Amino acid sequence: MLRLVVAKTRDLAIGLALISAVSFVPVSITADWPQSAQSAMAIAREVRTLLVEVGGDLTRVAGDWLGSTGAEFVNAGGALLSDALQGADGIDLGIQLPGLGDLLPDPNALFGDLIGDLIGDWWPHPTLPAGGGDLPHVAGSFSKAKELLYDRVYRGHRVTAYCGCTYNRKRSVDLASCGLDGYADNARARRVEAEHVFPAAQFGNFRRCWRQPEAYRACRGAAGALLSGRECCLRVDETFLAAHNDLQNLIPAVGMINGDRRDYRWGMAPGGQRYGDCGIRIDSGGRRVQPPDALRGDIARIMLYMRDTYGFRLSRQDERLFEAWSNLDPVDAWELKRHARIARLQGRENGYVVESTD
Repeated sequence: MLRLVVAKTRDLAIGLALISAVSFVPVSITADWPQSAQSAMAIAREVRTLLVEVGGDLTRVAGDWLGSTGAEFVNAGGALLSDALQGADGIDLGIQLPGLGDLLPDPNALFGDLIGDLIGDWWPHPTLPAGGGDLPHVAGSFSKAKELLYDRVYRGHRVTAYCGCTYNRKRSVDLASCGLDGYADNARARRVEAEHVFPAAQFGNFRRCWRQPEAYRACRGAAGALLSGRECCLRVDETFLAAHNDLQNLIPAVGMINGDRRDYRWGMAPGGQRYGDCGIRIDSGGRRVQPPDALRGDIARIMLYMRDTYGFRLSRQDERLFEAWSNLDPVDAWELKRHARIARLQGRENGYVVESTD
């Protein structure tokens, strides 16, 4: 029981301290935030004021009780604490204390959705286990990567990439929100899936573990069954694992469209299959996919990032296409926020997004 009380007290103290730190964000910055976020900031500032008042009262009581010597000690400690809080504005705790994220609970679980979503971008994230060195730090499993994609990267922006469909916490797609009502009977259309922009099959086909899993002792299951090329590479190829779980390469998509897209290449496909009001076109005969106009730059910058980060091959024709798409569809506010969240998690930026905003 004592350990539980201590743990709860610690969580409360950490939470109050972080709320106080967030409250120092200048009003000039929060003025353009949504009303709900501004309301949360007002609450945070009230909490900070209350803490200061309570802290002052406690300091005075303790000073009277301890006498002159004790009072001097407490006041000095209060001044140090005040200085620390004043200097908290702008500090990224995840950078200052890189191991802190492994010790802290999820902000949504600790504070609830409103405050948790507000401070989520400043909350220190646990260090991801895979990659490192010349590779980004990524999740050690695809299931964990999907969890990060939905709960961290697309927090507050539950919208599928290709069609702009909204989806809920259970990852169920609202087909009526994006003109896909006609696919309501398709079970896969009703769920959101994590789509690889640069298909795993495209970069996996160049790796031995994908083509010859039988050559690896580690690529056999407990009963001796041979793993698939994908599963084998995830087990024995660190570069493949990092690329496969890289959040820069993952976007939420309507499951049915993710399935129809397969591992087709990006390009122009004006005669491809249409999906209600959705802007994507899929030409299964030509194995080409034409993304919506507003997503072409995003896709182009992801493809070029994957080429540079992992040494994957792109044809000269594809490189010219992606360069053109990147120029025609510049970085927007959501792409910039998505990129910032992923960069904090993985410790690696997409230079094509950063350069486009300079």
